[in-house]
Amino acid sequence: MAVFVVLLRAIGPMTHRVMSMAQWREGVAAAGFTRPETYIATGNMIVEGAGTAAEVTRRMNEVVLSLGLTMANVAVVRTPRQLRALVRANPLPEAAAERASQMGVYFFVKPRPDFGWIGDYEGPEEIRVEGNHLIVDYPGATAQGSRLPGLIEKRSGTATARNWNTLTALANKATAREREATA
Repeated sequence: MAVFVVLLRAIGPMTHRVMSMAQWREGVAAAGFTRPETYIATGNMIVEGAGTAAEVTRRMNEVVLSLGLTMANVAVVRTPRQLRALVRANPLPEAAAERASQMGVYFFVKPRPDFGWIGDYEGPEEIRVEGNHLIVDYPGATAQGSRLPGLIEKRSGTATARNWNTLTALANKATAREREATA
């Protein structure tokens, strides 16, 4: 069994009426995954399961659909190793130290998102590419007041974002779970 981190797209008050985090944990356990643990109520889960990340993604999407959500709430799956690599890379260290809650880390559904447009972007946000992820510093605000999140999905593909604090917490929790599983 391997440890995986599952990030659901577009989870919030409206989707909680359809699928609670408790229902998601129960559905994931019924689908054969072990020890599903959600972290905050925004569609983050650490779970153990067999198979590749692609297989886990397919199975997670089946669970989410069976619980009444849609493919707008697609699952993006990463390994603890991938999250640790993002945290270690820390392409915006000053922002991470001073305003981690204002940094967005974008996780894409497609394995090779198109980032060719970023060099021409002239917004106030600072953007860095790290592998198949984007890290964005939203200075003085959050993504809610920016046009950039919509542009990211329009140009690079379907994604879900978490702030830097959530990324580091998930990386730490998933790493601890991985160590438990191998001990």
